[in-house]
Amino acid sequence: MKLSIICFTEAGARLSVKLIKELLKAGQPCEAYGSEGLIKSCPDGDLMIPVSTSLSEWTKEQFLQKEGIVFVGATGIAVRAIAPFLKSKAEDPAVVVMDDMGRFSISLLSGHLGGANELAEQLAGMAGGQAVITTATDIHGSFAVDLFAKKQGLVITELKKVKMISSAILKGESVGFHCDFPVSGKLPSGLIPGEACNANLWITIKENAKEESLKASLKLVPRLLVLGVGCRKGVPAKTIEKVLDRFFKEWNLSPEALTACASIDLKKEEEGICRFAASKGIPFYTYPAKVLEETEGEFSSSSFVKKVTGVDNVCERAALTCVKELGGGKLLVKKQAADGVTAAVAVRDWKVQLDSLDSLGGNI
Repeated sequence: MKLSIICFTEAGARLSVKLIKELLKAGQPCEAYGSEGLIKSCPDGDLMIPVSTSLSEWTKEQFLQKEGIVFVGATGIAVRAIAPFLKSKAEDPAVVVMDDMGRFSISLLSGHLGGANELAEQLAGMAGGQAVITTATDIHGSFAVDLFAKKQGLVITELKKVKMISSAILKGESVGFHCDFPVSGKLPSGLIPGEACNANLWITIKENAKEESLKASLKLVPRLLVLGVGCRKGVPAKTIEKVLDRFFKEWNLSPEALTACASIDLKKEEEGICRFAASKGIPFYTYPAKVLEETEGEFSSSSFVKKVTGVDNVCERAALTCVKELGGGKLLVKKQAADGVTAAVAVRDWKVQLDSLDSLGGNI
């Protein structure tokens, strides 16, 4: 987590220096800011960066660049500073407020998804103070679905439904638990496997399934799919995206499940594929023909493709090569072709790990 700390008093500057030393020692990227006067009057103030803009401008910049912001000062200052830049749970950075004596470390914003609760605990430990956590599931020791999703690497498809799950848990109501993958460990209290309840969780890579007919279901998507792709030279990104979107719909696969795409190294600078990968925020891996040829499996062979690339199949072999490199998996969808684009999908081996309290975000 990339952090920024800002202070407003001499005591706050001393605390900021203490924190930045501890954080950097722990390998945590961090910058501390204060006015030029505070920096000059503080021992080791040279570790801090002078603020030359207004607090509003500084905060705006940090929201764009950092994953966590720590205000050493009054809570009101922090609230007024961040208010104009708040967007959503999925985008806002973690925000923590500390008094300048380090007595209290308050998780103010993005407690679960942004990691502010953990950050508040960490800073309290460094300052010898008390963390203040107000998220309901934490103070009641209950299952927190957003924290669970974060730690399991799951995409929350509808953030507004997180409240639905948390509300049911806090009321003592049962939540249906539906999962298309193996589960290791004991489910937390309140989650009922395979049962349709008023609120339900569904872990899947499918775009649509019978669980969607449940009265209320929050879909969590694991990033497990590796897309093997090939194309004629010069096929534009729009065409590639159109073909692949249609391909995913036909095979009932969720686009949120994509974790990488792969091809032969002849395509490592293919603009259409590169732009597609960038638009999805996924890495693009490429492999020499020799490596693809050595990958074991049953593939759709093409003498024409072999003549051009040196290997009989690109998309299937690339998908399987990549998924094995990422920890293991299997080919899920064999070669599909349209409009000069070929694609195949491999899925990573994965299971839900519920072996410790830390992975649940609450009590078992």
